[in-house]
Amino acid sequence: MKIALIGPRGAGKSKLSRKLSKKIEWVAFSTDILISYEAGGKTIKEIVEQEGWFSFRNREYEILKKLYTMDRIIIDCGGGILFDVDPYTQKEIESQRKIELLKQNSFVIYIQRDLDWLLQKNINNAQRPSLSQDEDYETLLLRRLPVYKKYANFVLDMKDREIEEGVEEILFFLRKKSLYSEIFNK
Repeated sequence: MKIALIGPRGAGKSKLSRKLSKKIEWVAFSTDILISYEAGGKTIKEIVEQEGWFSFRNREYEILKKLYTMDRIIIDCGGGILFDVDPYTQKEIESQRKIELLKQNSFVIYIQRDLDWLLQKNINNAQRPSLSQDEDYETLLLRRLPVYKKYANFVLDMKDREIEEGVEEILFFLRKKSLYSEIFNK
């Protein structure tokens, strides 16, 4: 079994995955960090600028395939994990190949934040590449948010909550769904 955290950039997936990792003693892996590592240390922004989003999404898929050979891990997914780029139109589309992997033997948790909070958090972040040449970040989020929810086993609403509260709610939900004993191997 795996736990995969999905949601837009800046939602808190990395912080949650690290805290949850300590609680349940599973290793947490960041897809973005692994992609950067395999690209020789290039940043995500550098990869996208040099290779484009189509190539980046393929790198993301390859990393996800490698992670799915492992068990009892937490996957901190990049914000676009549920998406690919159509090679003909260059438009973002749902990624059936990555969604299928995520749904295999995984408990998928969508980290939900308010639209305004996400917009404020991500405004003018020079470390991250622009997500689209055709639409602004708000339009992209409005299109993506329902997709995260559609493929999640659990939606964790982080409005006005601290990371520790989010971790406790995840654990509470896992207990409720009888997945807790599987996670703690009890």
